[in-house]
Amino acid sequence: MVSDMNAHDSTDFNAVPNSSTSDSILELFQQEPTLRLSFGQIASRLDGKHPDLSGAVESLVENGLLWRAGGKKYALPEELGLVLGIIRIRPSGKGFLSTGEERIEIDSRNTASALNGDTVMVRRFEPRTYGDVCSGKVESVLERSRKGLSGVVRKAGRGWIIDPVDPSLPRRIPLKTGSGSDISEGRIVFALLDYSGRKLRAFAAADIGSSNSPSALIDSVVLDHALFEEFSDKALDEAARLASEPWSLEGRQDFRDLFTITIDPVDARDFDDAISIRNVDGFRELHVHIADVALYVAPNSALDSEARSRGTSVYLPERVIPMLPEVLSNGACSLRPLEDRPTRTVIMKFDKAGERVDFSIVPSVIRSDRRMTYEEAHEYMMSTGSDPELKELFGILGELSDDLDRVRDARGALDLGSSEYRVEFGSDGWPSGFRHIVTDAAHRLIENFMIEANRAVADHCMWSSLSVLFRVHDEPVDKSEERLVEQLYSMGVKLPGGKIHNTAVLRQILDGFKDSPLRDLVVEYILRSLQKAVYSPSNTGHFGLALRSYMHFTSPIRRYPDLLVHQILAMQEGGIIPAVDGDIAELASGASNCELNAERAEREADELMALLYLSRRTGEVYDGIVTGVKRFGIFVRLSGVPVEGLAPASEIKKAGFPFFHSSGLYREGSNVKVEVVSVEPLERKLTLRPVKSGEK
Repeated sequence: MVSDMNAHDSTDFNAVPNSSTSDSILELFQQEPTLRLSFGQIASRLDGKHPDLSGAVESLVENGLLWRAGGKKYALPEELGLVLGIIRIRPSGKGFLSTGEERIEIDSRNTASALNGDTVMVRRFEPRTYGDVCSGKVESVLERSRKGLSGVVRKAGRGWIIDPVDPSLPRRIPLKTGSGSDISEGRIVFALLDYSGRKLRAFAAADIGSSNSPSALIDSVVLDHALFEEFSDKALDEAARLASEPWSLEGRQDFRDLFTITIDPVDARDFDDAISIRNVDGFRELHVHIADVALYVAPNSALDSEARSRGTSVYLPERVIPMLPEVLSNGACSLRPLEDRPTRTVIMKFDKAGERVDFSIVPSVIRSDRRMTYEEAHEYMMSTGSDPELKELFGILGELSDDLDRVRDARGALDLGSSEYRVEFGSDGWPSGFRHIVTDAAHRLIENFMIEANRAVADHCMWSSLSVLFRVHDEPVDKSEERLVEQLYSMGVKLPGGKIHNTAVLRQILDGFKDSPLRDLVVEYILRSLQKAVYSPSNTGHFGLALRSYMHFTSPIRRYPDLLVHQILAMQEGGIIPAVDGDIAELASGASNCELNAERAEREADELMALLYLSRRTGEVYDGIVTGVKRFGIFVRLSGVPVEGLAPASEIKKAGFPFFHSSGLYREGSNVKVEVVSVEPLERKLTLRPVKSGEK
């Protein structure tokens, strides 16, 4: 595997050398935004007091914070109609850049040499075309998002070309092979990219496998997203040493006498949270125990550096790429049953209404009494379990979870549920089906308790003015809200005043689709309208959860922001004034980008497995929901298979249905039955044909 790849979207737009010269130049232009200054004028304004002025100006230009304005002058990019951002390229070759406030559409002829995920400077064309969308062109590529790509090798005359597995990348890239290399047509290879010439070229670096191999296709996703499967020798040695060393009970509250359980998926191996509960003076005292990973991963250590660069564990079909070596993630840090484990416990007291009245955070030690799956926990919550002790425990836990549900409902928190599927494989290693992960009462219980623990720790960090990463979620921007209103109207949902006034309105909409097959589509519309939750050093609140303070604390084995909070709390507990090494804003941006990259990799791997599954099922009929109606056909999401396909107008007519864009025969949210006509997994293409009721 290639291990030196940069993860997608890892660009920090403010990664300018931290110099007073750069700061002074920026301050000069920001004080008078319309300035157009030559290098000499900049030097004159700053009285020539700053060293390496030329280097600082060029660095600002390279990072897109200053731009050449013509006539050897410089200006702020925004004053020149320029926008800095990450470009997204569709399979059609067209691209777009979204700033949150507006969306700039870029024709394929105006993307220059930019690839999907590159950091670019885009010139916005005026006037704007409509709404919050305008058009533009790429002026310059500031940073490349990838060093290589995986793709299928094909013969082209006397040479070779590579067709990337990622459909957003250009086809037919010339491929050079090393002397003596054994390249076979149709194989998937990983190739390094050469941007130096006028045309993009690639150099074969490693054979991945057959294009018909599910494992090879997942490998291609891993490489395309620069996910690191191997740890450095230094990190592995450090992990092995720390995992074998004894740890002290000194300074830890002993909760080993509390009846404690973990609840996780059936195939989980890293257990980073456990729960206990007891009645104290008329209050319910909930203990959320979280693995004390900071005991093993010290700031600035080799392990910390690895964890920071990875940002998160990545869960792919039949594979996990952990944030920490397995000797820790599945071993010393995992809260295994009947083994003493160092933890950090959030103790929360709740009154009879489910309101939190007090909390504390303490270093602790626990011994989990029982490792339970969600399925087992659900049985006890439905009162069908047989163990008397667990029956009693889940009676108390379930009652508190129900109360927390009511508290969340009262404050207007959104509950979007889960549309996640787990890929199942047959004995031949081929995807054989998909299991929908249902958000049942057991999942809800753990979600409620973890949210309360995260919320309590966020409050503590806020009150203590600790330098940490908060989990923030901003309100929808106006234009996104307008699009959501239009989409809901097309499905027959009319909003009072045509506005999303608060989260309570969204909750009411979701409740109306509670038992509808359209619920997943409505959830998707709502998610698209919302801004993405990200990590931030500033606590600006969480719109979706309707909380003033929130952070991630409960998964330090698999998320770096959680681990960072544990490290900061450990410093505070030791009487040290907590501090974060490096730029906290840059750390927040990096963690958010790692999360986004992991999500895209997981989604792409699932989509490839779904297409492989369907490639053996042409001619079969599936239920589906129309997710888009275009002049060239309709997009349909299949029920029970996590993938979307296109029923072209030609196939609709072939099936005996009249089709024209404004006919009203199909609309978003319509239920349809479709036949699988053809599947091209490597092209990410699924062609469907509607069938009439009763057919096949």
